[in-house]
Amino acid sequence: MRLTITILVALVLCSCGDKKIEDSQMFVGAYRMMDQLVPYPYIFQQKKDSVFLFDNTGNLIDKIVSKGIEDTTGIQFEKHHFKILKIKENGFFAYNLLDTLNFQQFKNGIISPKSVAKFEKLAAVKKLDIEEIQNKIGNSIWNYDVIEDENSNPNEDLKIKQLLHFRNDSLNIITEYYYEGLKTVSEYETKAYHIFQIDQNYFLSFQKEVDNPQPIYQIIGADSQTVGLRDFSSREIKNIKFVKDSTSTEYFKDLIKNTAQYSKCFDGYQGEYYYGDDVTYKKGNNYIVEYVNIDAPKNDMKSGYIIIHYTVNCRGNLGNFGLIQMNRDFKKTSFKKEMVNHLLNKVSLLNDFPSSVSEKEWLKYKDVHGFLMFKLEKGKIVDLCP
Repeated sequence: MRLTITILVALVLCSCGDKKIEDSQMFVGAYRMMDQLVPYPYIFQQKKDSVFLFDNTGNLIDKIVSKGIEDTTGIQFEKHHFKILKIKENGFFAYNLLDTLNFQQFKNGIISPKSVAKFEKLAAVKKLDIEEIQNKIGNSIWNYDVIEDENSNPNEDLKIKQLLHFRNDSLNIITEYYYEGLKTVSEYETKAYHIFQIDQNYFLSFQKEVDNPQPIYQIIGADSQTVGLRDFSSREIKNIKFVKDSTSTEYFKDLIKNTAQYSKCFDGYQGEYYYGDDVTYKKGNNYIVEYVNIDAPKNDMKSGYIIIHYTVNCRGNLGNFGLIQMNRDFKKTSFKKEMVNHLLNKVSLLNDFPSSVSEKEWLKYKDVHGFLMFKLEKGKIVDLCP
């Protein structure tokens, strides 16, 4: 499977025709590792005969005299030597020759095509007042209807919403999972953030630990009620929107007090529960079946399957939920709110899992995707897999 992905990525890179890049352009790092989509939060700016490299807070890392990404010898900053592999109309692919930890090579020294980083060219936006945005965004609670992508866990039946509170130096995010209008479970995490401007381009970036890179978003619009962002962190660029919420700061603080803290230890890529040693519940399935049957609702006589997807982080906590429901013929169905809410809340409290941290040199991850597939017979939970 990995060989197939590598070949496909190589074909994509080779099929992109060479494109002429304009004299003054800006490019944002979208992700590296074509099969993992790990955020790569750097910004390139090309101006005539100079190239600038910025970090994820807008600070200038380095500036050199260079023809830029058209230079066949590469772009050699002091601590970052980028080999440009292919230029496209909307960006380019690059490889950092000095970063052998994050950019893999084959044993013969040839660059692995799937290890490259993708940079996207920024489209122009209307002029914005960055100070006004900074002041406005910090004085309100914002909500975001999450747009899921390939970075998300499998999910068909949960609507995921986030409430965001930007403080002076940190951002609190409450993620809420709704089923048919009912809030089932929720979780919160805290990140650092920066709002910054480079020429006439405006950015919002998040920060966690140094070894847990976060995306850079382009701010594409803002008014009294909304902030529009361009998200480059998945294969398809998408526009997302934060909308001012009526929630008060005091009520938001109360919500946090009653919400479980959860965050992934590495937001880029997660392993699967069956990689290496199984990351499945230590006490076994029989324990879980008995546990979830305690106080289970009895108002739903339907038979079928309720599948709860989740991520186990490096601390053994569960979050990042998804929900899929099927009947006995494995076709889409829906169970009553009470049963779904009961199972989600019960599963969210499970915490006795093996370590989720990879010990494989060739495949690094700190969090693991897993799922529990509950079998129901006339409303009673009778079995579980895997």
